[in-house]
Amino acid sequence: MEEVKLINSKINSVNTIRLTEDYEVFLREKNKILILNEDGLKDGNIWLSYSDLLSIEDFEGEITDPQTGKTIEKLKLKHFKDVSHISEGSVFEDDRLKYYKPSLYQFPVEITYEYTQKIRGNMYFPSWTPEGKPKQLVEQNVLEVIYPEKLGLRYKTENIATAPNITKDNGEVRMKWMFENLFNLDDPEEDSVALVKIAPKAFSMEGYAADMSTWNGFGMWVNQLLAGRAELSPQAKSTVGGIVDSLETDREKIKALYRYLQGNYRYVSIQMGIGGLQPVYANEVFEKKYGDCKGLTFLMKSMLQEAGIAANYTLVQAGSDEDDIDTGFPSNQFNHVILQVPVEQDTLWLECTSNTLPAGFLGDFTMDRHVLAITDEGGVLLKTPCYDAIDYNQIKNVSKVNLLGNGMARIHQAKELTGFAAQNYLYAQSVLNEKDIQKYLYHDLGLSGAHIEDFELRVDGSKKVPTAELNHDTFLQQFYQSTSKRMIITPKFQSVDSDLLGNRFMKWEERWEILNEESVELESGGDPVQLSEDFFDYAKEIQFADNTLTVVRTVNFHFPESTDRDTMDKALKKIAQLDNQPIFLRK
Repeated sequence: MEEVKLINSKINSVNTIRLTEDYEVFLREKNKILILNEDGLKDGNIWLSYSDLLSIEDFEGEITDPQTGKTIEKLKLKHFKDVSHISEGSVFEDDRLKYYKPSLYQFPVEITYEYTQKIRGNMYFPSWTPEGKPKQLVEQNVLEVIYPEKLGLRYKTENIATAPNITKDNGEVRMKWMFENLFNLDDPEEDSVALVKIAPKAFSMEGYAADMSTWNGFGMWVNQLLAGRAELSPQAKSTVGGIVDSLETDREKIKALYRYLQGNYRYVSIQMGIGGLQPVYANEVFEKKYGDCKGLTFLMKSMLQEAGIAANYTLVQAGSDEDDIDTGFPSNQFNHVILQVPVEQDTLWLECTSNTLPAGFLGDFTMDRHVLAITDEGGVLLKTPCYDAIDYNQIKNVSKVNLLGNGMARIHQAKELTGFAAQNYLYAQSVLNEKDIQKYLYHDLGLSGAHIEDFELRVDGSKKVPTAELNHDTFLQQFYQSTSKRMIITPKFQSVDSDLLGNRFMKWEERWEILNEESVELESGGDPVQLSEDFFDYAKEIQFADNTLTVVRTVNFHFPESTDRDTMDKALKKIAQLDNQPIFLRK
């Protein structure tokens, strides 16, 4: 019987975070890890990041045999691999990573190492969790935070009932947490992880200082980064004037300038030093015709300002799967920038890195979350639209199929997609050539043995909600099964996954008209289906007349706000089971 390895490793860890009066942050970590078996070897991996703002001050370590006390290997930074640590979507960042993965064949073995990192400026403090890796016993884990009382510091704990031990001496504050004998078999659920969050009160980054105790104070600091960078050249001002002078309303001007940005500028992410937080000069982006999210957003804000329209540079935690920020803990929780444009009795949100989304439609990358709008007075928390209505997500497909014999068929399909359902087609039309669009259609249609003979794709991003229309004629090598006595047909509906349900709502209509030249009659599988559940309403009607099989199927999704992806996937799986029911025609 195979031995069950309950514990792969044991760890003792001491972590110290020290803030100096010069606004520098020193991170000191000391780990002693006992690796018990081969499965625990990965627990000895060492990862050290560094950048223009984060330096590795020192490192030392060794691998020893705990049974004899003999040193197996001395660990030096020169033994580490060094790679660029560029996040997805970036062309260049100054973030780099040194890492070491032990390669050992004897167990138990002990890995001990300690290092110091320095952060220039105290805008950012890492979060800390006392919990170890799956199947790792945390014998002891200590966090000590030391800071000058006059600068102040804030903390917030999650899933930790123990208050820190706090002492004060000579104007210095020490906070200490200690945990012992912690163990998890698997990674805990995200909302149950024990966590200590740390953020500054008074802070400074490369000479830009402010107070982060409030969102307004953080916004005032961002205002410092933006100051003096909005001026446009006479040529840029002339371009803006040429676009908006003949337009009457602010909304028309916003849409026209946004279309100009989308049609003439490209997104290129370059993150270096404080440049990862501060946009380049607006006129520099105007001249170079590219920029990152900060640069493109700030240029759009500057062009609107030239047109007499106020707009707010807005920080957001972007990502379709990202959680909302912790609004009760002012701190830098953002990774992206969008533009908020107040208009009469409304707000237009602009995703300035997109070449396809219409003005006012953000998509699921930044929808339904709190953001920090940077106004002249400071930062203001706002909420992006949630688009929680069927109007923002619709699929309507009408498919007419002629059966050709031997399982073959020819289909003419008209697809109408609205809102979230249309986004992929907008992107395809914008960046792909005709050949690559056709490749994408093969993937999206999901029809086996298909050969697209002709197609036409039309997209419209000029309205508040984007739309796409696709018409195609396609030969299908294997659409149905045929025996000497019957035909078996299972209509192939649109493929939908939880990524298309970002707003949690959708109206999904399918109509299939299948014409057969042979004389047949409906044998079974034609019963109507009506089903209403917590998350969707489903209806399917099947009719057979004049050798034509007609299938009309409608699904209305309405997931509540707290719904997770697993719940959506289960509902979609049930829809697929209801859809994939064969229809039998007797010859």
